[in-house]
Amino acid sequence: MKTTYWGRSAAVFAIASSLLLGSAGPGTAAPAVPAAVEQQVVVVAEASGDVAVKKIPNKIAKLGGKAKVKPVIETTGNVELSSAKLTVKHGSKTVAKNKSSVWLPSGTYTVTTTATYKTFEEADGETVYSPLKKAAKTQKLTVRNAVWIKRIAGKTAPYGGKATIKPKATKSPGAKITSKTVTVKQGGYTVAKNKAKASLKAGKYSVTTTLKYKFQQPGTDTWSKTYTSTKKQSLTIKAGKKPSRVSGTGSFNCPAGYPIKGNRNSRGEWIYHMPWNQSYNATNPEDCFATQSAARNAGYRAAKI
Repeated sequence: MKTTYWGRSAAVFAIASSLLLGSAGPGTAAPAVPAAVEQQVVVVAEASGDVAVKKIPNKIAKLGGKAKVKPVIETTGNVELSSAKLTVKHGSKTVAKNKSSVWLPSGTYTVTTTATYKTFEEADGETVYSPLKKAAKTQKLTVRNAVWIKRIAGKTAPYGGKATIKPKATKSPGAKITSKTVTVKQGGYTVAKNKAKASLKAGKYSVTTTLKYKFQQPGTDTWSKTYTSTKKQSLTIKAGKKPSRVSGTGSFNCPAGYPIKGNRNSRGEWIYHMPWNQSYNATNPEDCFATQSAARNAGYRAAKI
């Protein structure tokens, strides 16, 4: 606090001046000193202020989009903020220089925030400003995609069967996937449309994965609107190899392509029967084989007659 006094000192100064100038000579009475001089005190407020450049929280952007980055400034006391600017580098490249805000795609950046400001005080009814001041902060800032759509890997379908595919995706903390589907085409024919999964036989396909999602920026509890992102890819489903051994059908016949019957006889021996064996038609197979070597590899021996 700054304090200024005046009143009594002025009266004392006047008396001292008259004595020095001889106005109070011999026989002349000196001026009387007032018994009491009213004292007046004027108090001038001297306020201080400061600026703190705060760390900008990491950001989330929609897939393939950008996130808005702005300075975060905190003021205390009597401060007049002149400007708050960002300079952003990605590696050695300057992405933005002295901007009040900037839109950034996913990546890691070096961000310098610079604030220019003045502090002020009130004196005798007037505002007195300080010279221009600066405060700066440099930080690492990461912008992440809310979600990533991952490529669906090719598969091998069982022989004569189908392989099941599902959409694949990951998300950042703070993001929520509300829907995840695939649309599958083979040539001009749509095999599946907006399905959570699809069963596909051997062949080549065009697959589009579609995500619906929303997210919250770090440090907030407000959800964004729901966004939709897609990714298209080619997908090959390979045919599985024909097995050399299949289970019996429960009848006296084996499936086409598996003419060799195998079963265990009354003595516990595993025997395989060729179509020309005497007991072939009377054998109810437990296993059916495509080749004799497959039967032998499974532990069977050939029937003797």
